[in-house]
Amino acid sequence: MKVGDIVRQGDTLVKMKGRAPSAMLGVVIEMSINDADAIPLKWRKWLGAHVVAVLWANGKLTENMAEHSLEVISDSN
Repeated sequence: MKVGDIVRQGDTLVKMKGRAPSAMLGVVIEMSINDADAIPLKWRKWLGAHVVAVLWANGKLTENMAEHSLEVISDSN
């Protein structure tokens, strides 16, 4: 995953019973490395090494999303 990729929120980390994963698309606008002191290594392996900011198709910005909570639909080559 990199800045410019088109993503949607996947169901890798959270699965809601009786509800399909979101179909809303967004664009990765920023990625930063998780602070090594703030998140234990065990959790970083599960959540991903980066925190991600996504601008969604509805115009809303979500910051600090776990890298592994997103699914890349199209990359920005």
